[in-house]
Amino acid sequence: MGYGLLCVLYPQDVFDLAARIDGALTAYACGDALGVPWENAPASATPSQIEQLPAREGWPRGATSDDTALTLLVAHHLADRDGDGDPAAFLADLAEQEPAVRGLGPTTTAAIEQFRRGDEAAGSPGRATNGTAMRALPIGWVLPHDQAERRRQVTIAMSGATHADPAALVAACVIAACASWALEGASPSMLLEAAIEEAPQAAQEVGANARLAEMLTHVFAGTWQPPANGISLDPYETVTAVLWCATRATALRNGLVNAVQLGGDADTVAALVGGLMGSKLTAEQVRAELPWHQLVALPEPESEIANIAVALATPRAIQSM
Repeated sequence: MGYGLLCVLYPQDVFDLAARIDGALTAYACGDALGVPWENAPASATPSQIEQLPAREGWPRGATSDDTALTLLVAHHLADRDGDGDPAAFLADLAEQEPAVRGLGPTTTAAIEQFRRGDEAAGSPGRATNGTAMRALPIGWVLPHDQAERRRQVTIAMSGATHADPAALVAACVIAACASWALEGASPSMLLEAAIEEAPQAAQEVGANARLAEMLTHVFAGTWQPPANGISLDPYETVTAVLWCATRATALRNGLVNAVQLGGDADTVAALVGGLMGSKLTAEQVRAELPWHQLVALPEPESEIANIAVALATPRAIQSM
């Protein structure tokens, strides 16, 4: 069924989904830009300092990082394939775009170098990092919430293109699950419950330990505390911090600021908090909540986020019929 026919039969479904994905992507990019100046900084910035979006050395003011670039790359990839992923093709696209992407993480960079040497997939597991969780939201946006097994398999395949460590795969599966439920209007507490349910299933699928489920259970119980030295690249720590922020936030604005105040990998945590909390909002509502949004250098052209939102919403609506 083509997009035109779908819009005739189910216009509200497509347009409502697209509007929320647009809001989620916009909030994600805004969270990314808000955190960039504070990446690897100690957890000591005040809200007013953070919302000034000061320039980071070597970066333009308001710039987004590899988080936004790779999330959009995944979004385009999935939209072109109706929600299916081709890890080898994704890695080839990633290698082609790498020179223009700021701030690529160590595991993704190593995978690109390995690909250029002739290998098409990530090598043996090493240090687990959060690069897959960072870019997993579009998988949950394009696949309906009731397609948990397919979503898990697509997430594992796409994540495995660059990250072989089981913990990285589990973290990505949890973020994808939360993204899918967030688009259905799930509350932050419901997202945490979905994450607690997804974590052990994904861990069993890839042979990972149960540490993420245990950490998320501590968030649910109110006994988890972020590390004083900031959020590391550890995928479990990143996902836990994201859901800790989302469940404590009263609105998108303070959710993003609180994420940055944790220190460490501030741009990734804030971006993911934005992507989840923004799923209930339109892009216009996101901009209305964030008085500093004009400082953010959103991807060009200006219509890119709105167009990719429609491209993700369309196959999701079809699959939900």
